[in-house]
Amino acid sequence: MPSLQVGLQQTLGLTVGTWEFLIGAILVTIMAVIRRSRPDVLAFLSSFLTGMGIDMWLFITKQVWIPELWVGKILFLCLGLIFIGLGVSLYLQAKFSPAPPDGMVLLLEEQFRMNRATSRTIFSGAVVVLAFLFSGPIGVGTIIMVVSLGPIVARFYPIMEKLFQHFTFSRSLPLA
Repeated sequence: MPSLQVGLQQTLGLTVGTWEFLIGAILVTIMAVIRRSRPDVLAFLSSFLTGMGIDMWLFITKQVWIPELWVGKILFLCLGLIFIGLGVSLYLQAKFSPAPPDGMVLLLEEQFRMNRATSRTIFSGAVVVLAFLFSGPIGVGTIIMVVSLGPIVARFYPIMEKLFQHFTFSRSLPLA
C-alpha cells in the first residue's frame, strides 16, 4: 500500500501516514458494511498508530543510510519481505483486530473461499492499480512484493501458528 499512499500524498497532499489512517478507516467501514456489523474500533486505532509510525519512520529514514547499489537494494527488499511476512503471520495468531489491509485479505478469504496467498495477491494487485491511477511510485520491488508477499505470509502462517500454540500452551501450565 505504500505506493498508493505516496501517490495520494503527491496528488492530493496530506502525509503518507495520514493516508494510511484514512484508507484504513475506509477499509474498516467497507468490512463492517459487508459483514453487517459495527466497525472495528481497534482496527481504526491500529490504522491510526500505523499512520503515526509511518510518518515517524519517514522522518527518521531521511537521516539513515539507504542503499544505492543493486545488491543492497535486493538485500533490503528480501529482508523486508521476510520480516513483513513473519510479522503479519505472527500478529494474526494473537487474534487481535487485524490491520485494515489484512482484514480485507481475511474478508476476501471468507467471502470468496480463496486461500490466503491468492486473497493477499488480489488485494495487493488492486492497491497497485489504485496507486498507478494516483501516480504512485511503482517499480520492480512493488511488483515483487505483490506477487510474493501473499505466498510468504501463507508459508509462515502455519509455522507461526505452531509457535504461538507452543507458547500459549507452555504459559497455561501451572508452575511447579
